[in-house]
Amino acid sequence: MKYIAAALVLAASAFAAPSEKRTETCTFGTYRCTTPNTGIEICNIQGKWELVGDCPKDTSCQNLPQNGFDLPFCTANKVQARNGRPGQSPGESCSTPGKYDCFGAYAIQVCDTQNVLQLVGNCPDRSHCEYLNGIPFCVASV
Repeated sequence: MKYIAAALVLAASAFAAPSEKRTETCTFGTYRCTTPNTGIEICNIQGKWELVGDCPKDTSCQNLPQNGFDLPFCTANKVQARNGRPGQSPGESCSTPGKYDCFGAYAIQVCDTQNVLQLVGNCPDRSHCEYLNGIPFCVASV
């Protein structure tokens, strides 16, 4: 009987031994930029990184402070022209890192960690930027 128990313990330890291919574990629900910074990943329920999506063309992933945390956002790689939109434009200085604002009526921008406005993106067709509870969102135009 004790030989059977020893054999079972040995078999169980063989299955529990780490495999040669080790994967990085993470905390479920956390986000990060991919390496290189071309997209955003989330830690899935199994504790493994999973691609959420690639950043759009002419953007890259940067960690920006948001609500007390550093979170990954796809931000514009280059400064875009004002295009007649009122207010500050991407590339101009700002005072509150992590603060989002409407960029005119049809886009959203964010103040990055270097206090420079970055274009987050344009609103889709038939939508516009509007503040909901103080946060800019692209909402359907009626």
